[in-house]
Amino acid sequence: MLLEEIVEKSYKLFESYTIGQTLDVCKRCCVSDADEARLINTPLRAVSSSVLRSGYFESARAYSDRELWEMKHFLPRVLALVSNFDFPTVSVEEVFLRLELHKPEYWTNEELQLLQDFSVEFFKKCLLFYPYSPDGDDLSSYLTMFAVANFQLKPILDAWTNAESIESTFQFKDFILYSFNPQNQSTFKTSFNKTISNWLSDASVKKRFSIKIDQILTENKNLDLDTLQELNLLRELINM
Repeated sequence: MLLEEIVEKSYKLFESYTIGQTLDVCKRCCVSDADEARLINTPLRAVSSSVLRSGYFESARAYSDRELWEMKHFLPRVLALVSNFDFPTVSVEEVFLRLELHKPEYWTNEELQLLQDFSVEFFKKCLLFYPYSPDGDDLSSYLTMFAVANFQLKPILDAWTNAESIESTFQFKDFILYSFNPQNQSTFKTSFNKTISNWLSDASVKKRFSIKIDQILTENKNLDLDTLQELNLLRELINM
């Protein structure tokens, strides 16, 4: 299913999550009455990232059932914005934290599948850009975005393994050589690094990227010296 089709399906899937004239947001210092009203009174498909940010995402978390319900109401618009690299949060990594996906009992199977499908198709779109996506972020930001929100990373990483674009292989090069730090032992990074390390240790993954590296080296004779050295180093590292 195409990314645009997933977004469109989400509007239908989440249409029952209606909201009233107030939101479960912090009105003491985070969200003004005007920002709340502007968000509520704007048709969902027309809500901009700035209106969504000021009227909802800038609020301190309530961690309530109502907050999650309201997040599901806004979710189709969030997916639409994110699919175009227009994020309603200050940090890309924070955009899906309010989904509480570590509590699957709050979600239907169809809802969870749609989110997983979105993550894969959005990541595949990210793999078409190098070195940065249209919003100026690199691939590690999007991996972190999905990881901290408890999306399943394996389908995303599988999509990376199977990607054919030269940009996706260059993204892999930069991630391995400059972004991925398996020695980081923070609570989040320990789990993240284990998932990435398991992926990188898979023989079929190593073989697939080795083939893609060789293909780039064979078919692109005008690569600069730094890129040639990086690709050769990458090939050595993944085959150790």
